[in-house]
Amino acid sequence: MEFFKNLWDSVQGFFFANWNRILIFLLTLIAGLIVVKVLTGIFGRLMNRSKLKGTAGNFLTTLVKTALVILYVIVLLSMLGVDTTSLVAVFSVLTLAISLAVQGVVSNLASGIMLVVTKPFEEGDFVDIGGTSGTVEHILITCTKLKTGDNRVVTIPNSSVTAATITNYSTKGTRRLDLTFSAAYGTDVALVKETILAVIARHDEIFKDPAPMVRLTEHGASSIDFVVRVWLKGGDYWSVNFDLKEEVYAAFNEKGIEIPFPQMDVHVVK
Repeated sequence: MEFFKNLWDSVQGFFFANWNRILIFLLTLIAGLIVVKVLTGIFGRLMNRSKLKGTAGNFLTTLVKTALVILYVIVLLSMLGVDTTSLVAVFSVLTLAISLAVQGVVSNLASGIMLVVTKPFEEGDFVDIGGTSGTVEHILITCTKLKTGDNRVVTIPNSSVTAATITNYSTKGTRRLDLTFSAAYGTDVALVKETILAVIARHDEIFKDPAPMVRLTEHGASSIDFVVRVWLKGGDYWSVNFDLKEEVYAAFNEKGIEIPFPQMDVHVVK
């Protein structure tokens, strides 16, 4: 009993001698918990309102919360008189080691944030990224997923996305279709142009303004080449592209317009 009485007296003496420091510590403890919770909540709501919502946003929110808690613990230990210099040094070394180990992930993470901020494309856009074409299915925090025309899903690290040349075919909503058709030398140029324009006129998908253009563009080695330029909606691009090629070929045959092919004349000298 004497032991517990002495212990209680010691606790009371310590409390009354240091009540102000204890009060400050408790207030700091409560305030710190509130600040960490509020800041984490604000950051989480910001993530939910951005493109990073979901798994990526939760991951970033957890990272922020962990960093705040570590800083908070260091502050509390300092208030208790604990020398935190070595602790900060160890934490810095650990952070450096982790950053070196996951530098690829960090690079993709930073690139993902850059993609969200700059918005070179959005989900649903048809794009070409460094030679890979497809519809953007998902923009994740570390990678971007494209669905190609043959229904393959290509996953590209975001660091590669930001380093590549990006062509977005969906931004403007309209596209220009450029085609080239060839005819044999001696063919009536006016007849070729009239035939191609008649085929174009069958397609309501092709805009009247800007007007379709058909012009003789080159005198080739074995043909005269005509360039065709028409404007249409991006969603009609491929169907009109294939239809015009098939229909112009049929129209050339109907009009008797010869479609040349590479030839070589061989002269034998005896």
